[in-house]
Amino acid sequence: MKDKVYAQVYSMIRTFPEGLIDALKYFSKVGYDGVELIGTHTDGLSREEFLQLLKDLNLKVIAVHSIGSVEDMKYAKAMGVKYLSSDCHPQTKTREEILGICSELNQKAASFQEYGLKMILHNHADEFTWVKGEEGKTRIYDLLLENTDPDLVAFELDVGWAAIAGADVVDYVRRYPGRFPVIHVKECNRVYKTEEDLEHFPKRIFNAGLPRNPETGVPILTEEQKADLYETRNWNCGLGNGIIDWKALVEVADAQGCEAYISEREYYHYAGSDGTAACCVQLDYDFLRSL
Repeated sequence: MKDKVYAQVYSMIRTFPEGLIDALKYFSKVGYDGVELIGTHTDGLSREEFLQLLKDLNLKVIAVHSIGSVEDMKYAKAMGVKYLSSDCHPQTKTREEILGICSELNQKAASFQEYGLKMILHNHADEFTWVKGEEGKTRIYDLLLENTDPDLVAFELDVGWAAIAGADVVDYVRRYPGRFPVIHVKECNRVYKTEEDLEHFPKRIFNAGLPRNPETGVPILTEEQKADLYETRNWNCGLGNGIIDWKALVEVADAQGCEAYISEREYYHYAGSDGTAACCVQLDYDFLRSL
């Protein structure tokens, strides 16, 4: 997998900007071709110094998640970014409501294009639930794919979240060629049994009126809440030890022009790992290079 092995910095530091420089140095040491960033944090460096660091580490930045200001979009382009990753998290499920979301996404993506950037839509499990009244027939993700402009909106298929929702990820890439320039690499060891299994942000935690960090906007969790949240992600087992057919997925994704496989890890305590982020980053890299 030459020049296509990337990592989402979330795998090392979650959503906290502190430690970003050390994480980038580690990704470079392991051998990753590049990264996907969260925001335009520089961990204390000037933007010019940060650009030089990326160059020195020989890390390409193919995408950035969670930005939207004009200034940040210009800076992302200066970093060589091609894609801006956006979430959807649909709270409504009727066909009419989802089509409205598609229209909004097209408009937002057009504003990205003004700065030479393209939207990629990153999924969790929500997007693979059924459209209301079309259960067993049409998933929300189908409507998103079929009603967004291919020239404006691409998709960053997170195969782990899709798989736990019961979707056939290989079939999706095959049926919608050209829509998936990047794949979010994530293993899954089971299909959901209850609706709670699909929650990216469990209601029992995030409906508690959590305080937020005034600088980052990230919810502030107690240690108990952090542990609870972490355990909800234990479906993310070691790559190759779950239900995803990686050989078939890479074959069909490469055939339709996939540019990067971006490893993003939700959980560290699986067989073969010592339970640290660093170990998992290495193991995920080794698996991707073997494909």
